[in-house]
Amino acid sequence: MKRTLIATGLMAASCVYPVAAAEINDKGARTLKESLSYFLPDTAKSTGFLTVKPAGERYEISYDIAKLLKSINKKNFKISGLKPFSVFAAPLDNGQWKFNSDSDMNFTVQGKMPDGKPTNLSYSVTDMVFSGIFDPAISYLRSGEATSGPLRMVSKSGPEEVEASFAGMNYSLASAASATAGGTDFTGKGSFLRFYERIATPETPPIQVRAESLDFDVGVQGVMAEKIRNLVAFMLELVKDEKPSQAEIAKLKDLIRGAMPFFTALSEKISFNQFTVASPIGDFGINKLDYTFTMSEPAVATRIGFGARIENISTPDGIIPPLYAQLVPDMAEMEVGVADLNFQRFIDTFMEIDFSKPGQLPDAEGERLGKAFLDNGQLTVDFPRVAAKSALYDVEASGKVKGYPDEKDRYTLETSILARDIDKLIQYFQAAAKSDPEFNQVSFAIMMAKGMAKTEPDGRLRWDVKFEDGKSFSVNGQPIQ
Repeated sequence: MKRTLIATGLMAASCVYPVAAAEINDKGARTLKESLSYFLPDTAKSTGFLTVKPAGERYEISYDIAKLLKSINKKNFKISGLKPFSVFAAPLDNGQWKFNSDSDMNFTVQGKMPDGKPTNLSYSVTDMVFSGIFDPAISYLRSGEATSGPLRMVSKSGPEEVEASFAGMNYSLASAASATAGGTDFTGKGSFLRFYERIATPETPPIQVRAESLDFDVGVQGVMAEKIRNLVAFMLELVKDEKPSQAEIAKLKDLIRGAMPFFTALSEKISFNQFTVASPIGDFGINKLDYTFTMSEPAVATRIGFGARIENISTPDGIIPPLYAQLVPDMAEMEVGVADLNFQRFIDTFMEIDFSKPGQLPDAEGERLGKAFLDNGQLTVDFPRVAAKSALYDVEASGKVKGYPDEKDRYTLETSILARDIDKLIQYFQAAAKSDPEFNQVSFAIMMAKGMAKTEPDGRLRWDVKFEDGKSFSVNGQPIQ
């Protein structure tokens, strides 16, 4: 028999840590090493880059990345200064591990790019300190704290040069039992301090980018961590087979079904504070720049969302003509998402495919998988909030577009627009028309729009706009020719 079903190996892998935690000795070191390298390919294991040995009441885990890189065909590159770094692992009574490390890193890479350009990369980070709790049941950290001193990277490729640095970094990871049975909620927060980047090319003058800090906040709820771990382990083992057995394919599908929906919600936010771009014509700045990413539970109606927000834009003198300067928003925000993606049907369709056949997935099957995401081929894009605000205006919009990617003229748009202080904007354009008569048309168009608006209880004007199939157009229920 080729081997016992891979599930037996998974059971063994999930048990090694509690066994090793009983006593610090050479046998425990070997068991821990086998566990840490369980997911690695044989070519990586054979390099000897990973070693584990007893060190008092804990184990010292040493990673020699230079040895690992030697196994890669890199005849055009030379790496120097890359020293081994250590992580210490102490067993806990509950079978988990306390990890600690304290190290620096400073190395260079020299060589040639595929186009023949000489390249040189240097990277350094000082005072890296890390501690965390590792759980073998999920092959991941339950919690962790990390800090570092300055980080710096310089890359030169021919005449092009990029330099980037941070004054320091801090990061924390936490987890808790989820409201979803068997799930875990993970949260991660951190900050990179005083970001700096310089870009120099022969075609353009040097550009410098700065930010007082780069903050990030990530959360994933309801993660089926243990089931995902077992699924990944099984898949990595399965890919070694040129022709998996029917029993193995059935086991894979059972593991996928068991791990669904993988998680219940995901969110990410990255903020640049005091963001500045210095150029030969002057400095461009944003007081705050936010980027967000969200995803709901992979199910029958999943939404993937993106967002951006900027506050207090500044530009060099003379870049924006005086007549337009007051129109630059003090705040602008946009949220947009792709909604109603049917992940459940995608997985169900995936399960119907016969993966025991050798070779690549047929094009027809790949197309069928792609269509499984959409209901009848319809794509929905929503925008819960698009807003801009200045001393002259305060406007926001929300709505959604439904259409068919293969039929560009077949779509429906529904949006609601709310505006405050519209009279200030009209007065501004009327005054500006004295210098530029074309602004008369703008003020006239805004007055016409005001005439079609409804008034909300809070005094804002409202327009409910609807397009249907690119033909029918109405505002507040009134057809527009």
